[in-house]
Amino acid sequence: MARTASFLPPHVRALLGPRPYGRPVGSIELIQTHISYVLLADDEVFKLKKAVDLGFADFTTLEKRKAACEAEVRLNRRGCPGDTYLGVVPIVKRGASYRIGGEGEVVDYAVHMRRLPRERMMDVLLEQGRVGFDMIGHVATRVAELHRKAERGPEITRIGGLETLRKNWRDNLDHIRPFIGRTLTLRRFERLQRFAESFMQREAPLLRDREAEGWVRDCHGDLRSDAVCFDPRVPGGICIYDCIEFNDAFRYSDTGLDAAFLAMDLDYRGRPELSDPFIGLYAAAIGDKRLPLLLDFYKSYRASVRGKVESLLLDDPSVSRAQKAGARERAQRYFQLAETYASKRPRRSLVLVTGPSGAGKSVLAGVLSARLGSVILSTDMVRRELFETTGEREALDSGKYAPEKREQVYEALEDQAEAFLREGRPVVIDGTYLERRQREPVAALARGAGVPFLLVECTAPDEVVEARQKRREGETWTTSEGRFEVYLAQKARREPPDELPESQRLAIDTTTPLQAQIQAVLEKLGFGRR
Repeated sequence: MARTASFLPPHVRALLGPRPYGRPVGSIELIQTHISYVLLADDEVFKLKKAVDLGFADFTTLEKRKAACEAEVRLNRRGCPGDTYLGVVPIVKRGASYRIGGEGEVVDYAVHMRRLPRERMMDVLLEQGRVGFDMIGHVATRVAELHRKAERGPEITRIGGLETLRKNWRDNLDHIRPFIGRTLTLRRFERLQRFAESFMQREAPLLRDREAEGWVRDCHGDLRSDAVCFDPRVPGGICIYDCIEFNDAFRYSDTGLDAAFLAMDLDYRGRPELSDPFIGLYAAAIGDKRLPLLLDFYKSYRASVRGKVESLLLDDPSVSRAQKAGARERAQRYFQLAETYASKRPRRSLVLVTGPSGAGKSVLAGVLSARLGSVILSTDMVRRELFETTGEREALDSGKYAPEKREQVYEALEDQAEAFLREGRPVVIDGTYLERRQREPVAALARGAGVPFLLVECTAPDEVVEARQKRREGETWTTSEGRFEVYLAQKARREPPDELPESQRLAIDTTTPLQAQIQAVLEKLGFGRR
């Protein structure tokens, strides 16, 4: 630490001791990123910007660092309300000593925070195997809520739309290029470059549609598991913090690109069984049916960004040799993951996931769409598009669930599915589809498009369904109607899917592990492991 500390600015070195804090301090820990010094002083945090200009972030003047600190506090209070972000404090010099606040020459500024409980950080809980399905559902709900409320408009779309995405990809590759031979090979670099350029050219119409539909918003920009804390002291119990404040073009983005960061991070940490559910539940909560089409592209970009960030630490003189060795290994892993995403190719198919309300079909459909890179179309999404939702429960077969409105939903959903199939997109449909007459038009769509078709019928024991519905009542990430009497009535109305050949139908017990359910579907489709 002594050699590393010699490279630190004098006021940062001073903060490693107790005197600047003006109170007794039991422990002080310094954490460095490529742009920040973070001082953990007992139950408080002081975060300073490094006086660097990396092109995408410029903190070379006192005024710029102050503005960045103020922006960090303001923006992060969106996802972490309450008293976590306390404000911005000056670092002052008096004679030969430094203090936080008070009279003297201001030499720097710091974001002042209440320290979040490390043991409740999502990355820590992941390492301990303590993040389960319901916790991922709560995170998906919270992220969807933040994205729904996020600011949007013509200027945000202009700054964060397709042209900025192109520029960010190219700039990121330019920043990566000097590390060829150090953290990635030339072959891997060129493959990422070809993938990015070809995807943005091929999918420009889809990305333009996203702009027109209002998906470009003021997002987080750095949404990873170490930016999520399950803290009961925070309103809502989840704090999402540490967003990007230094570059609007990195934060203004497609909401799907923001969500893809956390999905990529879960993959990087070896938890794909949580990554796909997060995307499936998030897409259902926010109503984003086309996000899975962009998922691998967005995750590859996010992994490349993280590879760059870790690579930059290799040239930072204030970072120790041991820290640089760790950064090199992490960068290599990120670049390998980015290439893995770039190597995937969606395969055309139409999968209809059916079953009574509460049988587990919506979860399976959402996860399957993320795994296949398929459009996800659900009757509940279409119902929200067609009819005003009051949030109040309605009697069975009445209101927006009346038979004539149900038929409207099925017809609209089938029209959307047909349009996506014409575009060459894989499609997953999520709906009860209890009757043969409802299923037959969907099977006909697959025949007309010449794509593999599979009907998946979800089942679960009655007591399991009842317990699920009680546990998840009121959750926005579940599309279940959520009442046991509805489930029983639908189950009684079910007609077995024997109109289809055995090769086109699969029964799934949703009490089995989710990954086993997905694997069974892939094998039935003939797709094998992916």
